[in-house]
Amino acid sequence: MDRGEALLDVAALIIQQNGDFDLPMRELAARAQVSLRTPYELFGSKAGIIRALLKRDQARWRERLRDQLRGDLLDRWFGALAMGVVFFGERPAFYRALFMATLTYSGGPEPETSRERPERYHDFCRAAIREGRLRSDIDPVLLGEALLDVFAANIRLWAGSGLDLETVELRVGFSWALLLAGAARDNHWEALEARARSYQARIISGPSAGAPPLAAQPA
Repeated sequence: MDRGEALLDVAALIIQQNGDFDLPMRELAARAQVSLRTPYELFGSKAGIIRALLKRDQARWRERLRDQLRGDLLDRWFGALAMGVVFFGERPAFYRALFMATLTYSGGPEPETSRERPERYHDFCRAAIREGRLRSDIDPVLLGEALLDVFAANIRLWAGSGLDLETVELRVGFSWALLLAGAARDNHWEALEARARSYQARIISGPSAGAPPLAAQPA
């Protein structure tokens, strides 16, 4: 294992133990048994370390997605949302801390972490148009950005509040289904509206009715 990977492992452990986005650089260097200068040389800043942690885990997430998702385009799209909830739920305190950290330590050319890889959204919309599911007069980039806006807003809300991950999935899925139904060709909008109604029923039947609770829940 190289020094960069070793430092990221220690940083992840510190964030997990602290339960927030604080990452004392002196503590990181001491526990990794390197000089204080080393983390800055390898990652540039505290924000650089936190972003590298997220990118490393996102790469692992993409590998899991490739291994497990098959079949229909829309089933894969909404299935990835459900799998993402499971993935974040494995270490919710850790991921909340990391997302909050990227919002706090903003700046530079890097995009907000919850808005990374917008091309995935654009490519999905292009594929849905090619398959005849969405109307060809709909711009796939604009629609992809709208889908990404929904996801990013709910991830920010989850990271900074007591909103539970299941509710995040339902809110995002409901909004995605309605957006796609509005852009769908005549023979596909009913299936998308059925998805929206299914998400809606689950939201309404939940104890919070889809709204964030008044007090934060423990992770």
